[in-house]
Amino acid sequence: ANLKKRFKDGKMPVSFKEFAESPYYLNQKGVLHAPVLEACEELNNGEYVEAVLTGAIGTGKTTIALFSLAYQLYVLSRYVSPQREFGIAPSDEIMFVIQSINKQSAQNNYDRLREMINQSPYFKSEFPMKAGTTASMIFPNRLIVEPVSGAVSATIGRNVIGGLIDEINFMAKVTKSKMASDGGEFDQATELYRSIKDRRKSRFMVQ
Repeated sequence: ANLKKRFKDGKMPVSFKEFAESPYYLNQKGVLHAPVLEACEELNNGEYVEAVLTGAIGTGKTTIALFSLAYQLYVLSRYVSPQREFGIAPSDEIMFVIQSINKQSAQNNYDRLREMINQSPYFKSEFPMKAGTTASMIFPNRLIVEPVSGAVSATIGRNVIGGLIDEINFMAKVTKSKMASDGGEFDQATELYRSIKDRRKSRFMVQ
């Protein structure tokens, strides 16, 4: 009963499968192949806080990530006060980032996610994004989705609760780099991961 009070209208979020396939939510029935749908359901069952997706081209890694981002955004949208859930100020943003080798690659994934959300009756009627914004998706309760560059500094100062880092296998490794704190090897993928992980840990993982 206490849990239901934390959600709008006392209604718990629907399952991942219903969210993905119902015409009221993403309306993507039949789009996700059975193994991909199964992976999405497992990833979003509440037992995981992060995942590494590996495999050949075309196995659905980015699709799993984007559908999961959409679902996690939906789950947060159901809370009466997502900020209160995590013990942060009501005025603070809660942000999902989409990051890749460069800004353009991140933008491509962002555009895919935005189109999915634009076509969702739920997001149109119950949780609409702010009109007139294209660089980011801004929703009620200061929930934000934004593509960012591949720079380590891209998420500094932001309340990042989650996101997608894509094309990690193709990111830079530079020996004797000034960007490395010890002047040794700079590993772009590792640094981007640490940057997001540290922000999630300090702001959200306590709760």
